[in-house]
Amino acid sequence: MLGLILVVGLVAAFTSDNVQEFREHSNGNAVYEWVVVSPCPTGMRQSGFALAPTGTVALKQVNRDGTVGEVCVPE
Repeated sequence: MLGLILVVGLVAAFTSDNVQEFREHSNGNAVYEWVVVSPCPTGMRQSGFALAPTGTVALKQVNRDGTVGEVCVPE
């Protein structure tokens, strides 16, 4: 039963509007760097789309050239 609840929760999280919008703006690179930026609300920024359901960004997607840009730069 716990497994079923976990699967349903993961499916709900990965199909949310915010996750879908993050995928749209993603560079397709599956490499992330550990960062902690708070406060940072979810939404589009000059530095890219911030997915921060708790108001904090914990991971930043690495650019294709290997650099990690700024996080949560205001528009």
